[in-house]
Amino acid sequence: MNPEDRRTKTDKMIEVGVSRKTFYRWMKDRRYVDYINSQLDQYTDGELSEVWKALINQCKRGNIQAIKLFFEMKEMHPSVKDNW
Repeated sequence: MNPEDRRTKTDKMIEVGVSRKTFYRWMKDRRYVDYINSQLDQYTDGELSEVWKALINQCKRGNIQAIKLFFEMKEMHPSVKDNW
């Protein structure tokens, strides 16, 4: 799940000793997919503050696309909608 890991799926399967057949069987198993998604949620939740900081820094630099995205994201937040 590490976005910096540039290895192929095949390389990763070889490292952990899982065959392609097993991997793709697992990918059809709802329990496995749910587990992977929960792990991904944990990882990405841990990065949220850094992502928000990066977005805000881009906004402060005058990046119009970042500013638009910032306002789009903030309008999605219930407390902001309620105050409009």
